[in-house]
Amino acid sequence: MSSVPTPRRGAHAHEVTIELADPDELFNGRPAQVAQGTPVAEPGIERLRNELSAVSLRGRLTLVVALPKTKASPAVERGLKTAIARYCESGARRAENELKAIRRDGLQTLLFGAVVLAAFLGLSELVLNSGAPKGIRDFFGNGLFLVAAWVGMWYPLDTLVYSGRPHRLERTMLRAIGDAEIVVRTSDGGGAADYSSPT
Repeated sequence: MSSVPTPRRGAHAHEVTIELADPDELFNGRPAQVAQGTPVAEPGIERLRNELSAVSLRGRLTLVVALPKTKASPAVERGLKTAIARYCESGARRAENELKAIRRDGLQTLLFGAVVLAAFLGLSELVLNSGAPKGIRDFFGNGLFLVAAWVGMWYPLDTLVYSGRPHRLERTMLRAIGDAEIVVRTSDGGGAADYSSPT
């Protein structure tokens, strides 16, 4: 598989080629053929995702699926486009649901964290203004209670700010693949010939 950036106005474009021996290898992968020295090949969609993880997804994406001549047909091209669209739609919806769950969890724990913050800041202030020995006041007022106050806010803030990042990246990648121009070409050995469905 290769990724060839092609300059376009205002944005970078990427063309990614996936070579498959059979259309089903897009999602099923290929078993090992040890006698021929061929290792297991991961599904084409995973190879595509790995390739795209290293490039910017802001530009236009063209996905080229290279198939043997006997496997390439207008029906296969339509099937590939439909399967990729459904895969991306389902995955993006799943990522969006995960993001909603994370936001809900973060907001729910934020209230509890705010209560913990206020309580321990209050205790810290109370100890600092008390007549306790200086060592006690410093340990609890400037140390233990302040740490406990900010620990109470750590989880909700971490959840709201950082926990959703992998799901946002997943959603962005799937949307880019779903919006990609998909082209099927025939391949024979090392060479490749243009293939397009009849209109």
